[in-house]
Amino acid sequence: MKMYSAVVLLALVAYAQAYSSGAPEGSCDDMIPRHPVDPQKSKAPYTITTSTKVVKAGTPMEVVISGKDASNTIRGLLLQARQGDKPVGTFAVQPNDYFQLINCGTPGNAVTHKKHDDKQDKQTVAFTWTPPAGLNDDVKFRATIAYNGAVFWVGVESAPVKVTN
Repeated sequence: MKMYSAVVLLALVAYAQAYSSGAPEGSCDDMIPRHPVDPQKSKAPYTITTSTKVVKAGTPMEVVISGKDASNTIRGLLLQARQGDKPVGTFAVQPNDYFQLINCGTPGNAVTHKKHDDKQDKQTVAFTWTPPAGLNDDVKFRATIAYNGAVFWVGVESAPVKVTN
């Protein structure tokens, strides 16, 4: 039985490492990472906050994801701004950070992680998001946040942000 457990553990680690360089584009719609384990059912120990509750279309704003305490670090991430179920807007990431833009229907409308050492995991991360010109609706920021390859939460959401023309 010990040998079986070791083989399963190695398979899980290898599978999780397959996406250590970011969420696959196939995760864009349901935001479920293709890890060999189910998402956590408990309330996520992370919050998504925004620099404003109302923003003018075309005007950048800040989006911050934070762990509730120092032990709640972020190993992996998929973040989108959603108008209903549709990803909208464009993100910007800092050069040399461990995040990158991906295409979930439009280039740059989602952020995911790059491969990085666990010593670089952070408790708080921030991004700049710009709503598209002409948008006049509410959006919510929605994220999948991974503490590690086996522990992650899907559907963490911010409060709504009103985008005006």
